[in-house]
Amino acid sequence: MSTSPPAKRQRPDVEIIRSAIWHPDGSVVLQAGNTQFRVHWSVLALHSSFFRDMQGLPQPPDQPSVEGCPVVELTDVAEDVTHVLRALYNPLFFARKAISLPIIASHVRLGRKYDFTAILHSVLERLTDENPTSLDAYEALKRGNGSYSATRVLNSRGIYVDTVTLARENNILSVLPCAYYRVLISSSPTQIFDGVDRGDGTVATLSAIDQRRCSAGRAAILRAQWDTGNTFGWIQETIPAEETGCIDVIACRRKKASFFHRHVVKGSFLAFSSHIEHLKLCRVCSLDGETKLTEGRKKMWELLPTFFELPPWSELKDDL
Repeated sequence: MSTSPPAKRQRPDVEIIRSAIWHPDGSVVLQAGNTQFRVHWSVLALHSSFFRDMQGLPQPPDQPSVEGCPVVELTDVAEDVTHVLRALYNPLFFARKAISLPIIASHVRLGRKYDFTAILHSVLERLTDENPTSLDAYEALKRGNGSYSATRVLNSRGIYVDTVTLARENNILSVLPCAYYRVLISSSPTQIFDGVDRGDGTVATLSAIDQRRCSAGRAAILRAQWDTGNTFGWIQETIPAEETGCIDVIACRRKKASFFHRHVVKGSFLAFSSHIEHLKLCRVCSLDGETKLTEGRKKMWELLPTFFELPPWSELKDDL
């Protein structure tokens, strides 16, 4: 394998690196930064209308080349190009159950830029599956104990913060309400502003606009979950016992008041809580509470985008 430098104008202090993705029978060399990849026009054109159109353009006489292959310089980082090319040459790449968020991010960025439609849709499906637009889908992701851990996206420290950043920067708006909420319930107020340690020496941080949205969303959700008609708005209702049929008025009122004050002081996120058995209310109040809780959770979900300064679900479209 030749180690001669490509015939292109380079700064004398720049060392060209040949990537492991180097097919001897390739017909084009992509260069990202100082890293080169030898691949096939046919493979690029098969998956991307951008490269399909570029392949048909006449080459200028001074086109740089390497081993007879034209060099196409990209403005992308080499890591993004590496991830995408590996997927293009490996038909089983997306058969894996979980893929890391950095790899997904590479496919989103280059998929949008170069119209790699199929791989873009594949990674978007993973993001939207993990950050759904319906309450039923959100609930379906919970484990038996009510907790959640990503399954189609490889779980990692800072994943929720990084998901928000990726979705907002690439206009994947439908993902944002759930992603913002996941940041709130998994991060302390300090982490929202200072970031989340990824455990590898780097920190996942939110932009100023995302910090503001999370801060405003925190206050709005903690208040709204207790409003009449919402998740636990019924806790503070003072309906006469003869109308509710409560079996133990004094005990139920005391338990409701204790629940309310305890969780207000703790700042608990209960917007989508689905269990009230721990309140130990009487049979009548429990049944009434479950009904109101179900309807209140639905209402809170409909309001979720607005808590983060976003349009309602019906107007929240991905701009890809």
